[in-house]
Amino acid sequence: MAAPPAHIRVARILAAGVLACALAACSAVPADAPAEGAREEVARSVILILGSGMGQAQHDFLRLAIAGPSGQLAMDRLDAGGSIAPVDPVSDAAAGATTLATGMPTAPGAIGVDADGQPLTTVLEHARDAGKATGLVTTAEVTDPVPAAFAAHLAPRPPIENPEGDEGEVPVDRTIARQYLEGSRVDVVLGGGAAPWSDLLGQARSLGYSTVTDAAGLRAAAADRLLGLFADGPMFEPGRPGEGRYAPAVPLPDMTRAALAALDRREAGFFLVVDEAGIDAMARTGNGGLVLEAGRALDATVQAALDFQAVNPGTLIVVAGDHETGGMNVSLADPGATRPGADGPYPAADSDQQLWLRWTRTGPTNGPVPITAGGPGAEAFDGAMANTQVFPELLEAMSISA
Repeated sequence: MAAPPAHIRVARILAAGVLACALAACSAVPADAPAEGAREEVARSVILILGSGMGQAQHDFLRLAIAGPSGQLAMDRLDAGGSIAPVDPVSDAAAGATTLATGMPTAPGAIGVDADGQPLTTVLEHARDAGKATGLVTTAEVTDPVPAAFAAHLAPRPPIENPEGDEGEVPVDRTIARQYLEGSRVDVVLGGGAAPWSDLLGQARSLGYSTVTDAAGLRAAAADRLLGLFADGPMFEPGRPGEGRYAPAVPLPDMTRAALAALDRREAGFFLVVDEAGIDAMARTGNGGLVLEAGRALDATVQAALDFQAVNPGTLIVVAGDHETGGMNVSLADPGATRPGADGPYPAADSDQQLWLRWTRTGPTNGPVPITAGGPGAEAFDGAMANTQVFPELLEAMSISA
């Protein structure tokens, strides 16, 4: 692979320095700590669960609304916890997810490529090359930039006005779908976005995929390779407060359990990316009620992963946001309080207090992003880290060399 551009090398060096200082300031190393690089246990499998658009404010809102002021979400019951800071200003979901997937900052709109458009090997592809099964699960279209960043490679390009293209130009989502089948060879793909797959289903079946379109078909599927497409577009409808809808035909926890059952048949283990895209979509429209619904699904998915881990202790679970969306501010108030112009009120669980939200943006921000982890290698995700560090720590947990 070609050497990264100079500005990316400098960014990574700066990030490493910031991270080292943060860790040195926040913790002391015990005298009996294992030698650097040593790992007592290797993760056979990894479940990376992303709450797209989930910054620290969204996490706090979800905790207060779901578990209450003194409660914990499932993601908070993991062993390690900290925060992720972006090396470069967050531009969009494609670039943010690509940095998590590859360890490299990149240009806006870039999917699995560096700022010069050169392909980068993702953590999912490294896991595949190590013999592990791989999977992508999302409530968005399966070709959405967040899952695509882990299994496709596409340089930024202008929107295509005519999908058919007078000169035969192929739409982005169809290009990504084909790359899943022919390039990264992802074993399990579950989510929305059926439309661009219409002329690829025959190819998928010839490659050994069992294709399903509803919850009953997914429950009945027994194949190692699954392609499940449960909506023409995303599995929700964004909208302003009082509008929109979050009601996936197949809930995210159910898709995740089906993916785990299929992937776990591989002796070498697996690498699975699960993406709750509804948080980001609803935060863009300032809809706290639907952020909450998507957040409930996210945390139920974490619980499904914990249930799997309980009988498969060689599993590392990592839960994180890719970036914050909406510039959310959350406040806790006594009953009867009013907040003119704010979104709410929402009840705080196990409390008579109420939650009010204010939104300051309609897209990604550089706000702090939470990360929690449990299982072999989880300690690497404790404390402050740059977003470029998630990739090497995932590889290290699986004892895979980049």
